[in-house]
Order: sequence, then C-alpha cells, then structure tokens
Amino acid sequence: MYIELSGIEVIKGEDLSNEQRLDVVSLCSLAYDGNFEPILATLKDPTHVLAYVGEELISHALWITRWLEYDHALMLRTAYVEAVATHPAFQNRGLGTRVMRMIQAKIGDFDLGGLSPSDDRWYSRLGWERWQGPLFIRTNESLLSTPSGDLMILRLPRTPMLDLKAPLSAEWREGELW
Repeated sequence: MYIELSGIEVIKGEDLSNEQRLDVVSLCSLAYDGNFEPILATLKDPTHVLAYVGEELISHALWITRWLEYDHALMLRTAYVEAVATHPAFQNRGLGTRVMRMIQAKIGDFDLGGLSPSDDRWYSRLGWERWQGPLFIRTNESLLSTPSGDLMILRLPRTPMLDLKAPLSAEWREGELW
C-alpha cells in the first residue's frame, strides 16, 4: 500500500533541531532494536534525509564522507550511507526506497557511493553492486584485512572504471569499521 509523504527533507547534521535529532535516535533505535545514540555520535558530519507522514518521522538515512582507496593507488571521495531505517509499521511500502533515491540524487558530486548492506537484494534493486575484492581498514601502522562481503558500491557520474575484484580500503573509524 502506497503511503503519501507529507515531506522529505535533506539536512546537514549540524542543522538538525534537538527534536529532529531525538526523532532520528528514536526511529533508528526502534528499527535497529537497540540504543542508536552512541552510534549516531560516531558518524562525523552527516547529511540526513528525513521522510515524514504528518509530523512523524517515519523513514531516515544519512551519508557521511569517507575516503576509500582503490587498488592501493586511487583515493575516492565516497558518500557512505548509514542508518537506513523505516518505522516497522510503515515498512515494505516504498518509503526506504524513496529515501535512498533522494540520497542517490544528492550525492552526484562524490566519486562513489558506499554502504554496508543489511539486505543485498534490496540494495541491488536500487543499483548498488557488491564489492567482490578484498577489503581492508587503514590504520596509521598498517592495513587490516576485514571479511569480504561487507560493502556495496553505487557508481556515480564521477566514478572511474573499477574492477570489483580489486582491493579496497577505508580509513579506520570508531564503531563499525565498514
């Protein structure tokens, strides 16, 4: 059943009102079945997409900038998508798709889109591709190998030719590495 949105807003994290921030934490905590506040605190300089029915936030996603290094040689400015969440009572009605389509429309000036998927088939339907090559996390001292299969990418207008089987690394970060 199609749900009519009363609004969809793209807003920098620093411009979120206290009420909007609390709504994001509440929605993501419900969707992920745990306190989302500490996770949100680790995501630096996010841009949020907020979808409303009436005054209620019912779907959300955000992106942050991460630098992914392709094949040990090319740094790619990546819009890394996080916190994709829809209120359980409104799931499977196209709201998450509309939020993701909004993100995809707004990140065209990045070299690449990236995310760690919860559902490969859902993201594949939206144009995302599974990274097949080895994945690493860069630290000051070394490259740490991480399990393969934790990353999907979205090719954007600025994306160079990429071999999905080549090595790819991201900078270390607090919390979930990918």
